[in-house]
Amino acid sequence: MIKELFHRNKLTSTTGFIFLGCAFLLSIYAFFDTTVILGVNAMIKPIKFFLSTGIYLLTLSWLLYYVENKASVKKLSLLAVFVMSFENSVIAIQAFRGTRSHFNQLDLAGGVLYGLMGVFIVWLTTSTLILTIRFFQQKQFSINKSYARSIQLGLLLFVIFSFFGGYMSAVNSHNVGGEMGGVGLPILNWSTLFGDLRVAHFFGMHALQIIPLAGYFISKKVSDTKRAIFYVHLVSAIWFLFVLFTAYQAIHAQPFIAR
Repeated sequence: MIKELFHRNKLTSTTGFIFLGCAFLLSIYAFFDTTVILGVNAMIKPIKFFLSTGIYLLTLSWLLYYVENKASVKKLSLLAVFVMSFENSVIAIQAFRGTRSHFNQLDLAGGVLYGLMGVFIVWLTTSTLILTIRFFQQKQFSINKSYARSIQLGLLLFVIFSFFGGYMSAVNSHNVGGEMGGVGLPILNWSTLFGDLRVAHFFGMHALQIIPLAGYFISKKVSDTKRAIFYVHLVSAIWFLFVLFTAYQAIHAQPFIAR
């Protein structure tokens, strides 16, 4: 599979594995670092982002192989690597400085870096939406149509809930009903006291992996194409409603899991 990933997209695969390596190294360093930001070890956030974006880039390597418009895929790959590299660099640098990377208006540098991250993420998400629309318009596929539809819907849900991150920026917090920080779930740090908008953002964006994976197994188990596509739509609708429920919880100041 690793060999196939590099065959499909060397750039995103190489960067993805580098990010996973960075997450591993920071996980070791975290045991020796005593800096705390918002009540947790400063290295936790860069570890999570390097891990998440590494998986994201490897997912792009695999899924975008089925998009016919290779020029668009190349442009999106370059943009994704640039934006994710910039974001992870800012998050890591700010963590080593002992300050926040997101929602940081404490100093000029923090505000500028946070603003640039937002601009670049909107650029990447909009570009992904354009490619997704073109993929929906594609007529021929080298894979089962139900699997192709799951990739299309996975990309669409990913885009929708990527833009949900803009709502967090608008309210200048990921918590609703209380201040950021405090008691949260291990590693994820989702608040167990207040609403946390990161929950919907997380589950929504990882539709990029969940829906295509479900579609792959459906395409293998269900021989009738129309029925298989129906099941893909059903799984996608259930996942979409689940994510909307977590967003509703957060907006109404309810924790995803209370303690």
